[in-house]
Amino acid sequence: MRNDGGRPLETEEQTFFQGLYQDHYRALFSYAYHLGFRREMAEDCVQDAFLVALEHIEAVRSSPNPRGYLQQTLKNVIGYQLRCMRYAAELQRKLRERIPEEGGSGSGGLPPETLYRGAVSDEDLRLLIRFYLEGWSQKELAEELGISLNACKKRIQRAKERLRSALEETEDPEGGSTERRERK
Repeated sequence: MRNDGGRPLETEEQTFFQGLYQDHYRALFSYAYHLGFRREMAEDCVQDAFLVALEHIEAVRSSPNPRGYLQQTLKNVIGYQLRCMRYAAELQRKLRERIPEEGGSGSGGLPPETLYRGAVSDEDLRLLIRFYLEGWSQKELAEELGISLNACKKRIQRAKERLRSALEETEDPEGGSTERRERK
């Protein structure tokens, strides 16, 4: 086993982490599951919480309450997942708004790459589509791009902000025009 720093875990750390996992996995899973997540999503959230704990094994070991550390980490992971789900739903809603009903004129069911071309760079759009619509993890994207996980998180955040800004510029309050308005 290795922590995020890439160094192998010492035997003591490995034993501590395995015990932590065995002692608390079920309770943490139960908490996530009872919040209304599907089984798979609850498992993913709990596993992500344990990955964070593994990355910060020294902090967990020195904590007076390792279970509390895990619980708070799980709450943070769940909060992040909920924000991602809300953003994906918002993005899909905006996509549906731009795609007219059958028989109408306009985009005719064009893919997001076509609908949002020019709103943000192709690189930003590809990143957002992979993360929010195709379900790639931040870690997978970071590896694909050859950047650190933190750099990937920041790129996603900035791309999302640029897309949101571009969409706000193109939205007409009366739902008519989608031409860009000049900033004042």
